[in-house]
Amino acid sequence: MNALNSSTSNTVPQKDYLKILLDYYYPIYFISLFRAHELYSVEPYISLLKDPILDLGCGDGFISKLLFGRQLAYGIDPSPDAIRNADRIKAYGKTFIGDAHNIPLDDCSLGGIFSNCVLEHIPDIEPLIKEISRVLKPGAYFIATALSPFYYSLNPVFSYAEKHGLIGVKNKMIKAENALHNHVSVLYVNEYDEIFRANGMKLEKSRHYITSSEMAMHTCWMGTLSKYIIPYPAFLTHNGLLLRFLYIKYRQSHRTRNIQKFYEKFHDICYKKGDPHDSGIGQILIARKG
Repeated sequence: MNALNSSTSNTVPQKDYLKILLDYYYPIYFISLFRAHELYSVEPYISLLKDPILDLGCGDGFISKLLFGRQLAYGIDPSPDAIRNADRIKAYGKTFIGDAHNIPLDDCSLGGIFSNCVLEHIPDIEPLIKEISRVLKPGAYFIATALSPFYYSLNPVFSYAEKHGLIGVKNKMIKAENALHNHVSVLYVNEYDEIFRANGMKLEKSRHYITSSEMAMHTCWMGTLSKYIIPYPAFLTHNGLLLRFLYIKYRQSHRTRNIQKFYEKFHDICYKKGDPHDSGIGQILIARKG
């Protein structure tokens, strides 16, 4: 069955992503949960990507290697440190330190491009999609996960502020959030669709993941709350580093027990993909070059 037409709710994942990620990102549970949602949701579609594959915004290569279970042909990222880590784990046959607007590959040379939570960090999306279209072979796919604009309405911290009339506080928190995480291009599916069409590609499928109720449960551990309390760019804000430091210092001895505790609590939520959602804080985009 074509991956586009398969039911993701009936697909058995290849790996226990949540347990692996809880250990890798410990003790930043929110990131582990968010990444697990992404991988459980996008895994059924990656068979659409044919070699050679480029990981656009590859980071340290860990997510790619975990998801695909093998080395991909290429990885590109602007961070030299990230590329060094990717090279260390041999995530890619060849890596590039550079801007995704200028991919150092020939026209029509790739059988697929994957990108995980990168698009929202790139200020000029249309030139990027044009470049993606340039290097893809005709009929090849671009598969991406990206932050959805629904994040701002589904985030329980922002929703609480709005519910209690603290609109100014909410707007300041959103501004701090965007500055801290470099969220500069958070687009709706229909906006992506227009950009793809303008650059010789067709958005064949999209899917949201992480609903408002799931988001509320994820934030029960307030490891990221300090980023709203302590003004950006204080080093304590990023990913709740103050709480993280204290947690590691005093609770590292309970690492295995803590991971198992959160795994048991959240596994069913991350694993259960169910029917497509009308909204979610994340979105999968599957586009094909004509």
